[in-house]
Amino acid sequence: TPLSRMADGSLIGGRSSAIVLTSGGTLVTLTEKATDEKVNLLVQKNLFSAAISMAYADPSFHATEITGLYRRHAEHLYRKGEFSAAMDQYIYTIGSLESSHVIFRFLDAPKIPLLTKYLEELRARGLATLVHNELLRTCYLKLNDNDAAEKIAASTTTASNSASSAASLVATLTDNPKEALAAICAMEAPQAAEAVVAHGAALARVMPRETGGVVVSLCVGTYSP
Repeated sequence: TPLSRMADGSLIGGRSSAIVLTSGGTLVTLTEKATDEKVNLLVQKNLFSAAISMAYADPSFHATEITGLYRRHAEHLYRKGEFSAAMDQYIYTIGSLESSHVIFRFLDAPKIPLLTKYLEELRARGLATLVHNELLRTCYLKLNDNDAAEKIAASTTTASNSASSAASLVATLTDNPKEALAAICAMEAPQAAEAVVAHGAALARVMPRETGGVVVSLCVGTYSP
């Protein structure tokens, strides 16, 4: 069947069909599955690359649906512990998936290089907020890339020292997670961002919902001390 256009302008892919005469003299119509059915079958088998390629080939698939496939692929890889590959897929979701969802998953020290890669991509696409830039600056400092950190820094040396002092303050409170999180929530956004990069992973293990809320508010711009 040919492509057909829906009222909203989207296209519905055509299907191939064939009529087969069986040995018993019965006519049977065989119809190819719709693309979304085939994509779902591939996803169920964790064949995400094939599913994404098939979705791209069908003009009836919206960009948001394809982004959703990238997200599912990323989360599948993340659950398997393939963090670098997961980040490659998460980058395809930039502009669609809320950045805090990704940032929250990559706050612990071994994943900082991957978080840096994500934040760099946000910045390259012009989607980085002031908080994203502060997070990126802090990541560079953790990676001992002082030159890159200086290029990112939008604040004075005094403010930078203040942020470092704030992060150090939280470090003294890690035995009391509630008090540490309260200290972060009392900081201005740049200082809170640095403290989250430094201690967010540890706090998230004890208070995942509360820590996640701080990360989300920082990323979407609703944070206030």
